[in-house]
Amino acid sequence: MERLILFTGKGGVGKTSLAAAHALASAGQGRRTLLASVDPAHNLSDLLQCPPAPEPATVAPRLDIVEVDANRVREEDFAHLSRALAGMMLPAGAPRDEEVVTDVPGFDPLFFLLKVDQLVDSGRYDRVILDLAPTGETLSLLQLPELMSWWMERIFPLGRLAVRALRPMARGLWRIELPDSRAMNDVEALYVRLRAIQERLKDPAVTSVRLVTQPERMVIEETRRSYLYLNLFGYAVDHLYVNGIYPVGEVGEFFGAWIEHQRAHLAEIEAAFGHLPITRVPRFPSDIIGLDGVGRLAGAVVDEHTFDVRDDLARETYTSVGDGFELRLAAPMASRDEIRLSRSESDLVVRIGNVQRNVPLPATLRGYDVAGARLDDGVLAVTFRPVAVEAHR
Repeated sequence: MERLILFTGKGGVGKTSLAAAHALASAGQGRRTLLASVDPAHNLSDLLQCPPAPEPATVAPRLDIVEVDANRVREEDFAHLSRALAGMMLPAGAPRDEEVVTDVPGFDPLFFLLKVDQLVDSGRYDRVILDLAPTGETLSLLQLPELMSWWMERIFPLGRLAVRALRPMARGLWRIELPDSRAMNDVEALYVRLRAIQERLKDPAVTSVRLVTQPERMVIEETRRSYLYLNLFGYAVDHLYVNGIYPVGEVGEFFGAWIEHQRAHLAEIEAAFGHLPITRVPRFPSDIIGLDGVGRLAGAVVDEHTFDVRDDLARETYTSVGDGFELRLAAPMASRDEIRLSRSESDLVVRIGNVQRNVPLPATLRGYDVAGARLDDGVLAVTFRPVAVEAHR
């Protein structure tokens, strides 16, 4: 698979239509393309005027769509994993019917990711376009691989030992059925897979995120936060689409005030995101619906460079600096007073606003501590020096 593109934005900004336009254009270029929705409130089939597609279904030459249903994926594709997770919650002596998969609350994002990864690995597609949920759910989804990997690396080895030692006692004294070795192996396999998913999602040579916004105050503010947090977690954002622009000179007097507000907001968007390619998407005189409507939209927003990979985006890097090292993290639109840093034994904890990321530090930095940090042109640079050297100074 050569390309994975993720579309996200505030609810109602038109990300589904733009994702569909890209997918249709990609298929038109001769690439086998999958358009997948992982928004629980699916509307791909409504947009394309076709039956619901819980499994990949062909809607045009070289174009399949799928509306991923987390419950269906859990029950049909990853039942063994669901049993392993659910088995940890059942009391001792409770019946364990192999044909019944217990619902595992809160794990829908996990099964969304596993299904998408399964489809990407199938070898059936050259490009996969994802229509993601609104911003908040998308951030939770994209943080999940790193958060679960962090937990597994630190807790799972201890948990495996504890389960082995306490399982007989737990069953006899507390009537709690701890997971058996098979379940633990399933969870360990999940960890390996999540690491692979994380690497793919954060590989800028394959994956990029595209933000969809509108020239409205609240939407712009949410887009700023999304852009900051996506970069903080290491995702490559390579394009911004400004949707719903009224055509100046083609609307009546009633929309005059809207045109003025739109002009001011567009100038603000250009000032904030001018380093990214920005595509202005006009309002159409009729609904974008069906393949013909999506085709009209594709003609307005897709060009010969739409599927190119950018190699100039900020990335998470470590460099040697004097007697220490410097970690550089993209933090566009952050301000110094909202950044908080702390150091644990194995992580750098970065908190910006109400979002926190625990950045796993390489083993090379054991014995090093944070010696300073600066925010320079949207990049957070954190300096590490040997603890002994700092104490001597």
